[in-house]
Amino acid sequence: MSSRRISGPAIALLASVSCGCAPNLDSQKQASINGAEISTVAGVETRAFATTRTAVLLTGTDEAMNVSVAKNNVQGVFRLHGNVCRTIGGCVAIAVDSRGYWLTARHCLDSGAAMICITSPEGTQAAAPARIVWKSDRPDEDVAILYTPFGDGVVPVDVAREVRLKAEVICVGSGIRSDQLSAGRVIGVGGPVDGSLVWLEHDAPLEVGDSGGPAFYRDGVLAGVNVLLRTSLIGVKARVMAIQPSMDQVNRLIEDDWSKRAVSP
Repeated sequence: MSSRRISGPAIALLASVSCGCAPNLDSQKQASINGAEISTVAGVETRAFATTRTAVLLTGTDEAMNVSVAKNNVQGVFRLHGNVCRTIGGCVAIAVDSRGYWLTARHCLDSGAAMICITSPEGTQAAAPARIVWKSDRPDEDVAILYTPFGDGVVPVDVAREVRLKAEVICVGSGIRSDQLSAGRVIGVGGPVDGSLVWLEHDAPLEVGDSGGPAFYRDGVLAGVNVLLRTSLIGVKARVMAIQPSMDQVNRLIEDDWSKRAVSP
């Protein structure tokens, strides 16, 4: 997030889920949804919309059994390279292609291993290994692509081609440390002078564990991938940076990966 708009420490929204919870933002998140009077997104009940377009991303693990993810409570047997995990992380993945491709924040994959936990329409949860397709190597482009086949009921999203300044956004987090949903407005836009990257700034309250999650416009189009929370030292409301991915680039990377799968022995 640009420090031209607000000063203070920047926080990557990656949650550790191996220990007790820090104070969460439930009341602020709920107030933001109530204040925006949001009950549906693109004609679908808001929580159902979120559940069918996103998944919890469990990081630092490549094998899981008996997974259960709920607020303040992540359970299961997790392993990394065959060894039992003592600490795993939590983020969010966004479905973008029906063949099984997801977007998330690059920094969520620093451990080099992750699993996508999908909630079925019946409410059951299952985790599958996420193959890392691509991670941006640009320091200002905190975006990555994953591959895991979709479960039943998962719906890929469309991505905005331009930022809608002052538009309302609905954000979806992991739900690990606080409620999944929050709302705000787009309050800024920027990017490199060559136009190769676009980020937007919004004021929806988010918590650690919400990295990689979406900011949706009310019509269900993806505004951006939430990557960074910048807090204020002077009492100003925190701001969130979300990156609007270039879908021309994302689609090229997906098609290239899919074609390689097709010719693999």
